[in-house]
Amino acid sequence: MHIKPYQSWILAGLSGILLILSFPSFNLFPLGWIGLIPLLIALQTTSSWKSAFLHGYLAGGIFFLGLVYWITLLYPFANIFLTTFACLLLASYLAVYVGLFGVLLRAIPWRSGLPLIFMATAIWTGLEWVRSWFLSGFPWGSMGYSQWNNLPAIQIASITGVHGVSFIVVLFNAAVADVIRTYLTQKNRPKDEEKPSPTRQKKSVLGFTFSHLIPIVVVIACIGWGAYRMSKPVDTTSDIRIALVPGNIPQIEKWDRAYWPQIFEKYMRLVKEADAEEPEIIILPETALRGEVFAFDGNNYMKQLKQILADQEIYLLTGTFYYTPEQKVYNSVFLLSPRSEKLGSYSKIHLVPFGEYVPITRHLPNFIQLPTGFESGKSIDLLPIPHSENRQMGVVICFESVFPDLFRKFVKKGASVMGILTNDAWFDGTAAPEQHLAMTPLRAVENRIAIFRCANGGISCIIDALGRTVTTRISASDKESFLIARIPLSDHGGTVYTRYGDWFPALCFVVSLFVVLYYHRTWFVSKFKRDG
Repeated sequence: MHIKPYQSWILAGLSGILLILSFPSFNLFPLGWIGLIPLLIALQTTSSWKSAFLHGYLAGGIFFLGLVYWITLLYPFANIFLTTFACLLLASYLAVYVGLFGVLLRAIPWRSGLPLIFMATAIWTGLEWVRSWFLSGFPWGSMGYSQWNNLPAIQIASITGVHGVSFIVVLFNAAVADVIRTYLTQKNRPKDEEKPSPTRQKKSVLGFTFSHLIPIVVVIACIGWGAYRMSKPVDTTSDIRIALVPGNIPQIEKWDRAYWPQIFEKYMRLVKEADAEEPEIIILPETALRGEVFAFDGNNYMKQLKQILADQEIYLLTGTFYYTPEQKVYNSVFLLSPRSEKLGSYSKIHLVPFGEYVPITRHLPNFIQLPTGFESGKSIDLLPIPHSENRQMGVVICFESVFPDLFRKFVKKGASVMGILTNDAWFDGTAAPEQHLAMTPLRAVENRIAIFRCANGGISCIIDALGRTVTTRISASDKESFLIARIPLSDHGGTVYTRYGDWFPALCFVVSLFVVLYYHRTWFVSKFKRDG
């Protein structure tokens, strides 16, 4: 196959653009099924591992820069030069994984056919999984999330997790790319080249057809099973009536203490209005109430809150800053009874690096002092569900909802329903709130559990166990709205993914690593002897 050097760079850049368009807020999810084809074709023309890395890095850099551009727009709350640098640094780091994909793909001996197709898919999936946990992890932009609106395609996540959805999408890309590559190779073959015998030609055609039929059958089978699964009812035993009260306070106001009295008054007013609809639980978003409300019983805010809970007989689930007597601060969730008893709490475990804590401080000597921000929670804590005997719910906070392995642990521990409390107002007007929302259907399908989502400055709604949004959505522009709905409870104990976690992408990674090492064992052995 002959492609001019500049054309291969154009193809790599085109893949980056197509991938951007397949994610929110463009949501052109069919482009995810073809987005990697240009890059895969370009990688077949590279002459060295360095060239393969740079082609992948270009595609990844364009993609991730277009995906996380909203970090730059944090400038009202931080220096514009700092936020721009952070955005470029993050995109540059994430692009390394696509560059490594190019290197590892070139490292395998097959240049076409079924082995290449499946190995390309396994390598991508394995690297995507590593990116989800390495250096704290940043799974934003995993290929499977491009399909969040394509519900039949994401049902396989109940077995494999979101990375299984990535697998079938990349598998289709790889199969089609190999068909195109073979066609271009045949087309560019010299006319005077000796043609194979009819028998050999027939065998070649049959082998080619078989090699590309298997991946397509796998993709169709996964989507077909997903459509079948969606036609079946979801097992639920009961439900509860909840109220979501996002408030949608602009971050510039939450940032300013001077606005706190009117923010508190607004939430209390909306709580009373929502209670008129007789929900069993009223839910506020992440950090809806400031820490001073719970600092000591005698403060005016706590007196007002106690009065409202008692008068209205409200069970309230709210996010808050929680200060300990040792002056440590946690990003927490409290469940309060009508008598203001704390029935349960959970503190955020997976904090945002450099946003909620500075990673390196935990490895510095005690005599070196740096601002450390929040403390991370220590355990997976479930909260009791009012009016539902022996039932419990799990609640994750903001950034935690993007980590499927953490999320599933709440369901594995016994949660009958899951919640996400978040504050997305930092990124109002960008694609970030919808990108964040796009991960919720995958969390629901992975664990076959309904999820309520209460987001200040984001999108609040209820998503069922099949990933369907079953209520209206409250967006950031709805300052006074609240949502009343029933959400089903489940006691099925989770799914294959709930029980075994990321077994599938880990398997892809191990297989990829083994194959690459096996075919390059001679080089590794010689290098080991030389260094020794």
